[in-house]
Amino acid sequence: MHTVRLLLSTTEYDKQVLEKRFRAVSHIHNVLVKHAKKCLKRLSCDKEYQSLKTEYSKILKKSKPSKEDKVCKKQLSQKMTDIIRSYGLSEYSFQAYIKVCAKQFRKCLSSQQVQKEATRVWRGVEDILYGDGKELHFKKCRDFNTICGKSNTNGVKFHKDTCSIEWLGLDINCRFPKDKDYILEALDSDISYCEIKRMMFPNGWHYYVVVYLKGDAPLKLKTVGNDYNITGVDIGTSTVAAVSDNAATLKELAPKCKDYNKRIEKLLRSMDISKRISNPAKYKPDGTIDKTNHDKWIYSKTYLKNLNRLKCLYRQKSAYIKQSHEEMINRLLEESVNFVVEDMSFKGLQRKSKNTERNDKISDIKQKDGTIKQVHKFKRKKRFGKSLNNRAPASFITILSRKALLYGGDVYKVDTKRFRASQYNHVTDDYVKSELSERDKLIDGHKVQRDLYSAFLLKNCNNGFNKPDRDKCIYGFNRFLELQDNLITEMKTNNISMKQCFGF
Repeated sequence: MHTVRLLLSTTEYDKQVLEKRFRAVSHIHNVLVKHAKKCLKRLSCDKEYQSLKTEYSKILKKSKPSKEDKVCKKQLSQKMTDIIRSYGLSEYSFQAYIKVCAKQFRKCLSSQQVQKEATRVWRGVEDILYGDGKELHFKKCRDFNTICGKSNTNGVKFHKDTCSIEWLGLDINCRFPKDKDYILEALDSDISYCEIKRMMFPNGWHYYVVVYLKGDAPLKLKTVGNDYNITGVDIGTSTVAAVSDNAATLKELAPKCKDYNKRIEKLLRSMDISKRISNPAKYKPDGTIDKTNHDKWIYSKTYLKNLNRLKCLYRQKSAYIKQSHEEMINRLLEESVNFVVEDMSFKGLQRKSKNTERNDKISDIKQKDGTIKQVHKFKRKKRFGKSLNNRAPASFITILSRKALLYGGDVYKVDTKRFRASQYNHVTDDYVKSELSERDKLIDGHKVQRDLYSAFLLKNCNNGFNKPDRDKCIYGFNRFLELQDNLITEMKTNNISMKQCFGF
């Protein structure tokens, strides 16, 4: 399946109607969230369900469950499912519940659009019941960006012949971009369903129709790499390293995201000052919010205007990161369509450490009286949340997988714990753990960049994708050294450096 996004040529009347429909979707969503919270609360008070859940978790914790345990686990799962459904917690129960509330919006939203919103809320409930979700949240109207359907016959209908949409009394034409031929080629496929999407710009909301079409998208790249050439890709929180037979790449992911962060921080400071001036009674003398004051917040016109600018900046930052990833992946596809990457859990890297530990190194702390006190400082619990937000490495892997499949290749993932690319030495055939701050390694008397060497090992993995193939590594090591030295020399000549990640 592929998508085509077209800008809608809206009048002032069209914008007012579309805004009304987004408010209707937000109301339906929050009604469902309120209902789901009540159902989850009643379920948490069910003693039978809690006892079954405890027994089920005990079986899960066993390293080697017996056959009896597996049978018992299946029975417990079925009983828990029956109890969950008895409290009205299912996708179809949500759709049936919201049907009454949706009657007042029948002129704004179709039945399938209401059902789709019920499905979205159910996905959040599933995360709480079966995943690591903690709580459902209500959403403001400005946080809703899409109204989705299920087919091209109910709700939003896209007409190919006139290139316009029809939606419960609205008829809006679409604007074509400059690359009109590609859009027309993409629209040749059968339409699955449509959705209305809005995006914030400096002059307000812009509305789009996103058409979901069956089949693969038309190919844009004229030349791609060979099937037999494999590229190893070592993805980090801020950088990506790639090594193939003929090229080596070491890049910073989305390098200009810092510029967007500076503009966002400046705007946030301005908004905070404006809010404090408009609401002096809502703050304590020390500057913190007074939670005992329940007066309504007052926002100035400038604050509301900056709020739209902030949403616009976040959109621009997200679009820039995606475009940067797409351009880098297009260059990688020129060498190869088959890639080997590590199967990393970037979500786990976002979490803070649970353990509170002290550093082995002694630090000197100057006291108020001028004396020096030596202490072992606490280790930082923070991980890579900020870097992952700015660089989006998981999104890079998702786009790489999609494009590789589109051009007849694939992305193969290796188990990080078994492969251990950052620790392996193909000359000595052993694993040596090194600190994250060490960006260089000494292999057979040659200094190699850590990320590039990991990508080289991934490229030369065995057929089972569980360890490096030592014979392949020995055969291609000299070629790798040549590619690495040329790349680093070129980067230093062009003043491309990132000391904390590249090592230079």
